[in-house]
Amino acid sequence: MKSSNRNVTLQDVANASGVSLITVSRALRQPELVQPITRDKVLRTIEEIGYLPNLTARSLVSQRSNMVGVIVPILASSLFADFAQGVTTELRKHDRQMLLGVSNRSVDDEYEVVKTFMARQADAIIVTGFTHSHACRELLERFDGPVVETWNLKPGAIDLCVGYDNFQASAVMTRYLLSRGYRQIAMVGGAFENNDQAVDRRDGFLAAMSEAGIPVPEEHIVSVPNPTTIASGKEALWQLMDGSRKPDAIFFQAEIPAHGAMLACMAHGISVPGDVALAGFGDLSLSEHLPVPLTTVRLRARDIGSRAARMVLSDLAGKPDGSAVAEARRYDVGFEIIERDSA
Repeated sequence: MKSSNRNVTLQDVANASGVSLITVSRALRQPELVQPITRDKVLRTIEEIGYLPNLTARSLVSQRSNMVGVIVPILASSLFADFAQGVTTELRKHDRQMLLGVSNRSVDDEYEVVKTFMARQADAIIVTGFTHSHACRELLERFDGPVVETWNLKPGAIDLCVGYDNFQASAVMTRYLLSRGYRQIAMVGGAFENNDQAVDRRDGFLAAMSEAGIPVPEEHIVSVPNPTTIASGKEALWQLMDGSRKPDAIFFQAEIPAHGAMLACMAHGISVPGDVALAGFGDLSLSEHLPVPLTTVRLRARDIGSRAARMVLSDLAGKPDGSAVAEARRYDVGFEIIERDSA
């Protein structure tokens, strides 16, 4: 049963340890001014009676909460888990904590999370992508701490940005498939609404196909709902393979649906890449262990998180993260094409 005792105060610590209130305060804030034996006694008492400092009250005085708000679109993707891990690992080195919010690819949900972070006096805010409601963008522009937009690189960033060029990553993979002799290439992407990364990937694919002089029929552009799933990949595969223009390659611009398509091919005797080549986007850990290892775009999710956190810490410390201020405001972690048997 939960205890109904009141919160333990500094005065309770002083009474229990038999020292003055000012001595307890010094033991916590200026330990070098307190005799070691007295300091150890205070610390033992704090542990025994369960005193916790009031960080909210402290933040009102210091104007710092030591918390950084991070907003991801979904929790189901291991890429965003790795991203969050990169953020928190870097923050913990500097005694800061991460507050995690989820937007569900909704600009309204993102706005509510941003308001909550600001009300909790977050020192900085890290968001996913560049798609925000007008009200949310105004909030972020007025925020007096660092704001980092991640997972894409675009002009007109609110403050800081770190990610990779989604347009180029998609275009380079499309050119790779073309170089392997595929011409009837279909594309399967996540829902394009409120998702600048998905839009840029689609546009990069179309630009590379146009550059090659190959028209893309409308039926070869398939959008699947977010969050993307194994099942949606299977459904997209059958939709394309049962269509009037069967593709010779399918570029899945999210990794999990590509896994679903691969499993469907294996279950129904469709040869990969003999009957249809498959390519993904993300390089999840399972991709190289599929029955036919998946050709894909490797993303550096943890590096994005680590770099975003370091930019925040550097900005809060009042110095640029890097040798030049211009470079410090925008960082490209890059991407890599991973060639495997599926294409």
